[in-house]
Amino acid sequence: MVRCAAALVAALGSLTLTSAFPAFNTPNSVDVDGNTCPLLDRNGLLCPVLCVLDFNDCPDAIRPPTCASNEQLCDDGTCQASCDAVVNPCLCGLTSSDVAAVYKACPAYKNTVTVLSYDPSIKEEQLAFVCAQEWGLVASNATLDDGSGVSSWSDQSTDLPMSWSDCPTPQEPELTFTEDFCIAFYAIIGAELVMYLLWHMYKTVRERHAASLRQVCSQLPSSLSVDSKNADIGNGSEIQADIEKSTVLMADGKPSSFVSSGSSGANVASAAELPDGMLLLRGYDNNYVGMALYYLSLLSTAGWIVLLAIIVSDYYGKVKGGVAYGLLANSNTSMA
Repeated sequence: MVRCAAALVAALGSLTLTSAFPAFNTPNSVDVDGNTCPLLDRNGLLCPVLCVLDFNDCPDAIRPPTCASNEQLCDDGTCQASCDAVVNPCLCGLTSSDVAAVYKACPAYKNTVTVLSYDPSIKEEQLAFVCAQEWGLVASNATLDDGSGVSSWSDQSTDLPMSWSDCPTPQEPELTFTEDFCIAFYAIIGAELVMYLLWHMYKTVRERHAASLRQVCSQLPSSLSVDSKNADIGNGSEIQADIEKSTVLMADGKPSSFVSSGSSGANVASAAELPDGMLLLRGYDNNYVGMALYYLSLLSTAGWIVLLAIIVSDYYGKVKGGVAYGLLANSNTSMA
């Protein structure tokens, strides 16, 4: 059984390491005769934004427009009355002080281009080369091996006149399990575990002699066990006397009369040891600490349900103004 469980855990753990892409072959790479299929052309592609240190370095095909007298040329390559709210795509979400050189964006190329023999594995290099060729930045007889003559955004420095706006993918914050809400979770769970453990130890000590406590075994008086339609049960005082006086099993196993004002009964381990018609009665004392822990467990359960509702709402951006994962580490991997 243990081996089966270990094998199941290992199989489930390996699911996160699998990939949907073939590992040993490329599907549809050859035709029915076994010949390698040629790469197809891809048309209708948009060129990336070209970033320059000076707008005069923009190619003629994407030269910035001449702005009106009441407008100014902004860093995104458009004419605006005010550039205060304009976002420069060449900063890649950073500020001017975070980059070595502040590049400006040439206007976006409105036409689309066609990449011959489109290869998805090098699609960025192919697209950059075709666009540079379209704008006259490289010779028409140049090849892909010659490059586009434009550097990547990550390689930009003050001596490079232009670069592509291929911003690097920002690294998403990951859950480190040391965030404030994690610390609060650990504290609450730890405190509850300690309280429940102490309560269990206290309850075990207090009930260590429970098995030896005398149990009252009461039998219904015969005067009350007959059918009410065929028996005369007498007046109320006689009924009360029969109820107050019933048979109990004493420690020596001998029956004895029992009066409600009270004597104690015998040691009985379970109801199975009782003669027919006998009833085993047990009594327990209420404890304020135990009741408090019981209500604490109910409150904690309700709290975890509320926490799950918050996590789900945060996933859909309902907590912080439509921003997904805006509350919990701002990452789609933070609470996965």
